[in-house]
Amino acid sequence: MIAWDRLGKRHEAFATIAELLPEGCRIVETGTVRDLGNWEGDGQSTIVWDQLATDLGGTVTTIDINPLGAELVAELGLQATTAIVGDSLDVIPTLTGHADLLYLDSFDVDFENPLPAAAHHLSELMAALNLLAPGSIVAVDDNEDDQGKGSEVAWFLAEHGANEIVRGYVRVWRI
Repeated sequence: MIAWDRLGKRHEAFATIAELLPEGCRIVETGTVRDLGNWEGDGQSTIVWDQLATDLGGTVTTIDINPLGAELVAELGLQATTAIVGDSLDVIPTLTGHADLLYLDSFDVDFENPLPAAAHHLSELMAALNLLAPGSIVAVDDNEDDQGKGSEVAWFLAEHGANEIVRGYVRVWRI
């Protein structure tokens, strides 16, 4: 059961994504659960995506450079999730097929200097363009007042006609 009441500042975006995901969905996530129970800080997105994918008969591929995430996925027995240890910029181009959701959350943001995180997430998006098709959802965590991880992704997607459907702590677009 998803702890919707614990999602806090991510609730609107996650609920919107949940409504849009189709049966048999494929979710690709960068940045894997690392601190069990840290709903406010990390958001526990891997756990949420696993539950949604399980309910919808779909799959989750989560990528993290730190093996702790893959270990935690195994310990939790997440049913629909495959954890890959590696640099997202190296792993994403090896993925094939279509992603219904591309969730970018792999690089901790410093809101005093968000550009490194924002540039990294734009690089992840560029690496994943082959996974996106009309109807795909792209979401980026950790944004405040149009600053944060999603600022460069927002610029790119706006230039390419994507529709921003949630503009909050998690920004969400539909291709």
